[in-house]
Amino acid sequence: MLRDALFLASHYLRSSPGRSLVLVLGSTAAAFLPLFTFLAADLVEDTLLRRAQASPVLIGAKGNEFDLSMSSLYFRGQVAEPVPVRELDRLGTRNGTLAIPLYVAHSIGGTPLVGTSVEYFSARSLRPAQGRLPALLGEVVAGAEVAHRLRLEIGEHVRSDLANLYNLAGGYPVLLEVVGILERSSTPDDDAYFADVKTTWVLDGLFHGHQAVTREQTLNPDAGEGENMEATAALFLFADLDESNRSSYHMHGSTGDAPLSSILVLPESQKDHDILLGDYALEQNLQAIEPETVVRTVLGIVLRARDALSAFFVVVALSTLCFFVLVISLTLRLRRREIDLMQRIGSGRFAIATIVGTEIVLVLLASALLSSGLTWAGLALIRSQLA
Repeated sequence: MLRDALFLASHYLRSSPGRSLVLVLGSTAAAFLPLFTFLAADLVEDTLLRRAQASPVLIGAKGNEFDLSMSSLYFRGQVAEPVPVRELDRLGTRNGTLAIPLYVAHSIGGTPLVGTSVEYFSARSLRPAQGRLPALLGEVVAGAEVAHRLRLEIGEHVRSDLANLYNLAGGYPVLLEVVGILERSSTPDDDAYFADVKTTWVLDGLFHGHQAVTREQTLNPDAGEGENMEATAALFLFADLDESNRSSYHMHGSTGDAPLSSILVLPESQKDHDILLGDYALEQNLQAIEPETVVRTVLGIVLRARDALSAFFVVVALSTLCFFVLVISLTLRLRRREIDLMQRIGSGRFAIATIVGTEIVLVLLASALLSSGLTWAGLALIRSQLA
């Protein structure tokens, strides 16, 4: 009986493709909109919170906490004011904390270049799938996504973007060598380059190399033995880093004044965590934030919008249900003669109801499959954007 009902129902739906398509699309919209919205919101919340929870404390200059979190965790945007390296050195003297520098101020082909230290890779469980981690000035590793997108290979060279057209002291593009490609982690680390923080200072012009200073290139050619010679503007600066000039790169002034976007701090215990936050609460120019708190604040706004949409989805679902019932009832009226003929040849009410019910089940099944496919595709797109 069920097999015969399935045969008749499928043939009838195919004989009325317009009606069947309208029913499937209407049901799909009613199911897809709330399903995708709630699952997408949960996915975004889980992804953002997981990243924030893995970053207990961020130290940065006082300012916008959201900018600090976005720059340090997701490499989007820049902080208004840097934090000096001497603060990293000061944190290194504290027991029970691991301090990791982060400098997000440059890019390569529009992809963020993150200056950090080797501790960052172990803290984020990042390992090279090919090659090795950067060890020398001018070396970078590429995240899995950027390496796949650009088809990068070990030993290739990439050039940094021009940071500031009007900064004659630095910010010029530098050729950097790709020495490693990281394993995929499904995090923002997949779509970024990483280098030692000193390499990013080269792009600022803080670390630089130049030809040897001679008396012909100085403002004080009569300087005596042991006196510093002041170079003129004619001194040639190296445009690229390579084996021949890497060892000559240096920095004028105190390294402690060099900039960082932020410092990622991983306390060993809750006590160390609380003491750290308490100490920085008294700082005048610096702040210690908990990224999880910042992200939850932002997500609270998004989730309130989701809750507000719930009433709208209920209205859509009820409207679709009414439309569905209306179409079925009108169809039954138009099929009155067909149903009468079925009754005359011996079909009972149960058999007719089974055929009509099978038609409805097939429409709902097609809607479920279509809405599930659309939801899966939408969530996959969101995952790719969050990674």
